[in-house]
Amino acid sequence: MKEFYKNKKIFITGGAGSLGKALVKKLLTLNATPIVFSRDEGKHALEYGHLKEVQTIIGDVRDFNKINITLKRVNPDFIIHTAALKRIDDMEMYPDECIKTNINGSENIARAALQNDIEKCILVSTDKACKPVNVYGSSKFIAERMFTNYDFNSVNTVFSSVRYGNVIASRGSFAPIFINKINSGECIHLTSSLMTRFLFTLPDAVNAVLGALLNSQGGEVFVPQIDSYSLPSCIKALENYCGKESKTKEVGLRPGEKLHEDMLAETELDFSYQVPNINLIQIRPQYTQKEYQLFEKYEGPHFNSELWVKDNIDELTSLFERGLVDD
Repeated sequence: MKEFYKNKKIFITGGAGSLGKALVKKLLTLNATPIVFSRDEGKHALEYGHLKEVQTIIGDVRDFNKINITLKRVNPDFIIHTAALKRIDDMEMYPDECIKTNINGSENIARAALQNDIEKCILVSTDKACKPVNVYGSSKFIAERMFTNYDFNSVNTVFSSVRYGNVIASRGSFAPIFINKINSGECIHLTSSLMTRFLFTLPDAVNAVLGALLNSQGGEVFVPQIDSYSLPSCIKALENYCGKESKTKEVGLRPGEKLHEDMLAETELDFSYQVPNINLIQIRPQYTQKEYQLFEKYEGPHFNSELWVKDNIDELTSLFERGLVDD
């Protein structure tokens, strides 16, 4: 991986967010040059003001002209598109804003990448794009299909997507919220005792994104092979982490929430292949004539968080310890 990224310039949209910061940190160790594109100038100064190796650019993915002009000027090798509006219940209330950023913004990135002959451009998607039931998941599903279609019509730029699950300690993660409530003795509002979620750490998420970009051949969606856990088990593991017991109250699902998430649908199995030397599944598009590198066919089951649930409390406690330290 180090040779692939060495001396490469990587343009990261939403680069001031949790995943963006972790990507920048990792890319610097690979001797790459990260270019952060986001509208959060405060975080630019706070996170990157002391790093001369990191170029920061204020901009919004909703603004095609700014993206296009910026790409012409900085001329990156790769684009990692992480910028998104992602709070599920808020997106149910403001679908118009979700469309402007997650769909129109993604097309702006893809169109500018195509016009500037960027070598590779990857969309960071979500498990909620698989069999979507809410506005956020639907917007990411459309963005995935759009990137696949852009690859179908591209000569020089490779477009692909990578899904990922709930990242421990990322912005909006339940783990820090629950920890604060456990330590303060407040009641944890549990949406459902039946709920399950795919979980992994920020470094695992970074490896999934960079591994997908490394192995992308065009038009595919990559899926990391990660474990899922029930919400009550997560609370128990966080009690172990804090050394305190908690109080819980079941309050029901938020607007747009699912009890269980899907990462790889049954309908995608026929087009799924195992990427060698990394825990990634490659879902190939159905309508492309592209000749792909030979990977072994994936013969396992579909990825559903209820099906893949792994409620070993000790392992989960260790996962939280690693994930919370890594942030």
